[in-house]
Formats: sequence, C-alpha cells, structure tokens
Amino acid sequence: MAGLTTREFLLLKQYNALLETVEEAFDYLSDENLNASAPVTRQVVLDSYEAIGKIAEAHVNLVILFEKNEEALQVIAQFGVLVDELEQIGHFEQNNVPEKEALQTYIKPAYETWKNQIQHHILPHIAH
Repeated sequence: MAGLTTREFLLLKQYNALLETVEEAFDYLSDENLNASAPVTRQVVLDSYEAIGKIAEAHVNLVILFEKNEEALQVIAQFGVLVDELEQIGHFEQNNVPEKEALQTYIKPAYETWKNQIQHHILPHIAH
C-alpha cells in the first residue's frame, strides 16, 4: 500500500480504535465480579455485537486498501469465519447474554488472536 490519503488514514485509525473498544468490552464482560443480569452489562453485550458488525462493514474498504497484500486479505477473511462460529454457538441472539465461560475460553481469545493479526497490517500505517 502506497501513501495513504487523509481519508484512508482516518479510516484505519478509527478501525483500530474500534478493534480496541471491542477488546475492552470483552475484558469487561469476562470480569469475574460482573453482574451478568445488570442492564448496563446487557447494553455492553449489544454494543459489542454492533461494533463487530461495524468491523465487518469496514472490511469492504479494507479489502480495497490492502488489495495487493494477500496476507492482510486472508486475515480480513478470517474475521468472517470468526463471526460465523460465534453465530453457530448462539452468541449473537438478542435474548442471550454470553456465558462468561464461553467468552473467556473461546470468544475473547479468538478475537484477540485475530485482532493482533490484523493490527500487524494496520499499525505500521497509523503509528507515528
């Protein structure tokens, strides 16, 4: 990827901030002392799922930005697999708060691994 336009730079910067926010939400939701039935907890769950949707939407633009970087394109595609797996285990249903065990043992580690892989391609373009 050659020099970024201001718009592309801002896209990558905001995308990275969104990645970090989802990780923070998962940290919050996996806290042992968290009251899973509290309204604020439910809102964090819903907001994190909405953010995951926004990450997926941003991938349309990222595919264009990284069109010549096959490794980055593969990592972007892996996000779809992650989302499919989350849907299969029922963690995007509107009425279910994710069980902490599933969050701690699968969702959070899988997301963090993927996030680190995509940030490997993003951070060099936004770090100063």
